[in-house]
Amino acid sequence: MLPNLQPEEKELLMFLLSQPGSLDQYVAYPGFQAGQQQLFSVQLQLPAALPSLKDAFLACAITVKQLQAGTAMDTDTTFSVHYILKAMDALRSLSVLSSQDAVLCHALGGLLAFSISSAIGVGVPDICRHCLGTTTQFVGTTVSDADPWKSFLILLDTMDCLVYRRKPILRIRVPSSVVVDCRLGLCLPLLPYYHDLCVISNSILNTTDVGILARLQKQLDEIHCLVEPWQPSHLDQLVEQFDSAEIVHLLAQAKLYRLGALLVGHRLRFPFGQEDAQAEIWSKEVMMELEIAKRVTKRSMRFVTLPFIIAAVEVRDKSLRIKTLERVDDCVDHFAQFLQKATKTFLSRVWHERDLNLTTRWFDSIYKPCPVLDSVTASLL
Repeated sequence: MLPNLQPEEKELLMFLLSQPGSLDQYVAYPGFQAGQQQLFSVQLQLPAALPSLKDAFLACAITVKQLQAGTAMDTDTTFSVHYILKAMDALRSLSVLSSQDAVLCHALGGLLAFSISSAIGVGVPDICRHCLGTTTQFVGTTVSDADPWKSFLILLDTMDCLVYRRKPILRIRVPSSVVVDCRLGLCLPLLPYYHDLCVISNSILNTTDVGILARLQKQLDEIHCLVEPWQPSHLDQLVEQFDSAEIVHLLAQAKLYRLGALLVGHRLRFPFGQEDAQAEIWSKEVMMELEIAKRVTKRSMRFVTLPFIIAAVEVRDKSLRIKTLERVDDCVDHFAQFLQKATKTFLSRVWHERDLNLTTRWFDSIYKPCPVLDSVTASLL
């Protein structure tokens, strides 16, 4: 075990590294937990990585222990924030001069993003953009099993950019060797399309040129033609690696992200009031997929926040809206507790604006900030 640790810190790390189920909220699939614990153990044994990662791991350990069902711990947010602030200092002082440094930066940023989402609720997009922008020249745009945090940071950055109509830092390339991601499952090949949708959304927002707008609409048509028939690859390998419940979730998650991309493209092409029937069909498919997967597996899906919110804004029936709000805590990432609360407020406001014709698209909401990532609630003010 690591030197210079207090007894309670050693206990926290032992919990994180060895207790079964400790990473239930940290990865999407139980089959990845042991591998992630082994990765943590290896990283904590690296002399070069230890000074930078120790406090981030402790913050993460506090977070997952608080999130674990039935675990009682006399730890308040102040205790977690103490380690988060020290890890933030480590991130600021980290010099990225090699690909190894880049992987370390991604790990530090990912651990911080996870912990901050639970303990504080604001600042995650800034961390993601810092880490991805600082490391690109050393690791390029390709994701790999050796750098599992990169895809997590890209997902969080993409989510934020989708809401605020900004351009994401990075458009990834997914090599065929990367089959299943520990959080995004089979969905990694869809992230580049979400990136492109963010870029198009930003371009539409910042131009009035008819020729450019026509070109952007053509790009949306092209993305639709690519995403609509998309299916995950390497399905024959799933049976050997995952149990039946995990396979159900893997396939459902892939379908959700595919439908989410179709819905975003649809709303960039058509405002509320136009082609609503198609949007409602895709929205209902998302909700049905979530419900069926939970009924079959008796377990909530992880890391489906993005497609759930994209689909939820399309719900128009008042009784279904009530049911959708009730499902937020189940479908929005459990580790992001501030996000769960803010999502309910956000959906209620967007539905209200839509009913009164105050907005034409959910990402044009007059209420800012929109709480897909950088959520601010009254309790923080």
